Amino acid sequence: MKEDFKKTFKVSSFENLIVSIFVIGYKNIGESIVVLFRDVHDNVDETIMSMVIDSYENGNLTRKILKKYNVNKLDFVCWTHPHVDHSQGIDALIKNYFHDDIVIFVPKFYFGNLTEDVLASESAQTPQIFGEIWNLVEKNKNIKEIWRSISAFGDATNIYPMQLYSDDLYSKDVCFYFLTPLGSRTDKHANKGNQLSKPNELSISFVMSIDGYDFYFGGDTENEHAKGIKKDIVKSMRWIKVPHHCSLGAKYIADNIGPQFDFAASTVYKKSGLPKTEIQEIYAKNGTLHMTQLNETKTYRLKYDYGIIQYDYHFSDFKINVDITTYANAQEYTSTISRMPADDEN
Repeated sequence: MKEDFKKTFKVSSFENLIVSIFVIGYKNIGESIVVLFRDVHDNVDETIMSMVIDSYENGNLTRKILKKYNVNKLDFVCWTHPHVDHSQGIDALIKNYFHDDIVIFVPKFYFGNLTEDVLASESAQTPQIFGEIWNLVEKNKNIKEIWRSISAFGDATNIYPMQLYSDDLYSKDVCFYFLTPLGSRTDKHANKGNQLSKPNELSISFVMSIDGYDFYFGGDTENEHAKGIKKDIVKSMRWIKVPHHCSLGAKYIADNIGPQFDFAASTVYKKSGLPKTEIQEIYAKNGTLHMTQLNETKTYRLKYDYGIIQYDYHFSDFKINVDITTYANAQEYTSTISRMPADDEN
């Protein structure tokens, strides 16, 4: 392995590579994302890289997907922030898939140092969850590689570089680059006794870039953290897991997507009245937006307590194709606002 790559992954041929992203969202609250790099050929479907972003252990849908694709060890886990809708069961998930080469990304904060009122109202289980994970990590010989506390700058400074290569000696660059939480803001909180208004201030968001195609995983990033992300990075995003369930606080991301934008996916958090139609409309008008569930109407009834959106990206040597499958309550969002005519249509 080259010294400048953190990890390498081998695929038989890039014609056989499928990058599968499963966005899991529940009816009222909760989300998890599974990312798999799959080598599919000759009746073989082998997972060569696996990652889980956040957890909400309702029906164990995350584990069911991992089991379906024969994943016994996770390469990466990202716990974006300590809200219950992103955290429930993530300690048990890590424990079940833990090994010496796993990498765990967490915000650069000792979660137990959050103010008691925040923990009580927003993330009461955080100390217990953190403790269970830390017990697995702290005495491991590879702790420096396993435990990755993330503090970022809104740009491509904090990078985790990897390489994907094939038997025919072709290779593709793969990397994560972390954009939030902004250290300039969280450090100020730390210096003032960890006075955080909301755990969303801690939320990790990052880009997974594969040969220049940028996937953005937004966590619950919003407000000043979202606004601190460089505009040119937002414009290069092709696939977006919409930050904070299509909230107005993350409008900066929606307002700055570029002409290359293809797809967005979002979950819901009904307790806070999310998603917001204004944000949904921006994504739908500039590309395609999928929701893990839409608002229940006379013509659309929520039959299940979950929805899953599966994106299968086929990365060949010459082109990228995408297959999309929706399960249970998940659907494509259709704009409810009449399209404005273009200038040449007037």
